[in-house]
Amino acid sequence: MIVTLVLGTWALAIGVYDLVRHRIPNLALLPVLVVAVLALAVNGRGLLGVTPASSAAGFALALALYLPGYALGKMGAGDVKFAACLGLLLGWVHAAEMLLIAGVGVGVISMVWIKFFGGDRKSRAPNGAAFAVAFCAELAGGPFLSVLEKWL
Repeated sequence: MIVTLVLGTWALAIGVYDLVRHRIPNLALLPVLVVAVLALAVNGRGLLGVTPASSAAGFALALALYLPGYALGKMGAGDVKFAACLGLLLGWVHAAEMLLIAGVGVGVISMVWIKFFGGDRKSRAPNGAAFAVAFCAELAGGPFLSVLEKWL
């Protein structure tokens, strides 16, 4: 319970920082990433109880989905690293769901960003807030795929 609250608060703080500063610092991601990898190595389970294989798959899934966006200049490297870190924490099933929820959130944030902050289709909206909210939704139980998890 404490770990969940700490991770949720950490993610929301990064999301707010990204909204305000339009960047996600590596120093905000690195401590959680190191602790998460150490937990996997020492305990054989992640901070949220997922297996090393599921954590690796969640990390890879986030990278596979968002690295092309960075390569095309549509999102920042911090967004990609944040998504990958969240994927590592959640494991692949919850990461897939989080990324689906975040995708909708990114679309909404992009439209608001263009409409109210003078961006255009070429500008990059801060995606960290969408990732943070989707991550917290997963921490709260995940609304969709978690029912299927026992069969996947």
